[in-house]
Amino acid sequence: MISVIHILIILVTAWVVYKKYGMEYPRIFWLVFLFKMVMGSSLGLIYLYYYTANDTWFFFQDAGTLAEFGKGDIAAYLNFLFTDQAPDLLFVQLINSQERSLFLIKILSVFSWVSNHNYWVCAAYFSLISFLASWYLFSIVVRSFENSWMSASLAFLFFPSIVFWSSGLIKETLALTGIYFLAGFVLKMTRQQKLVWFEWVLALAGFWVAWTLKYYWAALFGAVSVTYLIVFFTEKKYALIQNHKIIGWLVIFVFLCGAASLSHPNFYLSRFLEVLITNHNDFVMISEDHGLIHFYDFHADWGSVILNSPWALFSGLLRPFVWEATGLMSLLASVENLVIVILLTAALSSAGKISSHRLLLFSVVVYIIILCIFLALSTPNLGTLSRYRVGFLPFLIFIISYRNPLLDYLSDRIRVPQP
Repeated sequence: MISVIHILIILVTAWVVYKKYGMEYPRIFWLVFLFKMVMGSSLGLIYLYYYTANDTWFFFQDAGTLAEFGKGDIAAYLNFLFTDQAPDLLFVQLINSQERSLFLIKILSVFSWVSNHNYWVCAAYFSLISFLASWYLFSIVVRSFENSWMSASLAFLFFPSIVFWSSGLIKETLALTGIYFLAGFVLKMTRQQKLVWFEWVLALAGFWVAWTLKYYWAALFGAVSVTYLIVFFTEKKYALIQNHKIIGWLVIFVFLCGAASLSHPNFYLSRFLEVLITNHNDFVMISEDHGLIHFYDFHADWGSVILNSPWALFSGLLRPFVWEATGLMSLLASVENLVIVILLTAALSSAGKISSHRLLLFSVVVYIIILCIFLALSTPNLGTLSRYRVGFLPFLIFIISYRNPLLDYLSDRIRVPQP
């Protein structure tokens, strides 16, 4: 009975959002809503029956433990949610004690409590949150770029691995939700679209959630976005910036990155390379050789990082290849990568068609390249990387599919109807 009530709540929420924001694209709205729900449950099943690791179920188990603790002592539970202070006995019972995992578990414990500890209901709520963020960004993108509904749909709503890794009870679901809200906010601000009060709240909350769960996503996205906003709003006032936008962008970006390096211990220049190498070596130790990105003489030195960056970028974007697949999940990932190769190749011939958005394109490309390189260097396991790269993959898919001559040709040939 409780599950039925929650399903009704989710459906009513979707219906209300549809009536207010989704009626322009009704078929896409309900199809992607269903897709998100299915993928949220599928992730739980995959982890239950396919993967040896069990992250999502461990998070759920800890959330249940925390919810039961709350039922016994609501005051202590609320205190723990906001201050991390709790009896040592509670911490002993938790599988995950790392700060970012605890943040996810706290949020999940609320859903565990109200759903009577039902994994599938919790997954549906997370999928709903992710769906709302995806639709928010999609709606803004299609209003900001002419004839972009098809590429925006592919990038933010339907690309399989993006939807799969952002629909279940894992950190990426909420972290990407935060990034989507931030991206939509920045686009509306620069496209002179009216921002209402709750969008400011969503942007601030989105950054906080993304920072807490995936601080490196949030830090880089924040630095790129602020740089873009500064150049965008000052280029018309200052001729020097207008005539040298890219140089001005790079100068401001480097300055902001220097400031961001003080925002987290792992960004401190004295520790950054050490953390990078430690993460890399940890993954090498627990991974099979055929599933790894192999780097040349990789060690804690900027020269080594620069030397290995091209291979890290190439591998992070396009691997595994079809012939490197060793299981169902890697085969599916390799097929997606083949699609990316085809789209990327076709997009090169249409690069000049987006000249009016060059500054935005440059900003997005910088975000993709830097995040891809450092994710690949620190996470050389191709399977894990296919999950982590959802932090940049939606933006990559959009820029290589927007006004892509191959997609335009296919849509004309098969007469793709307007949604």
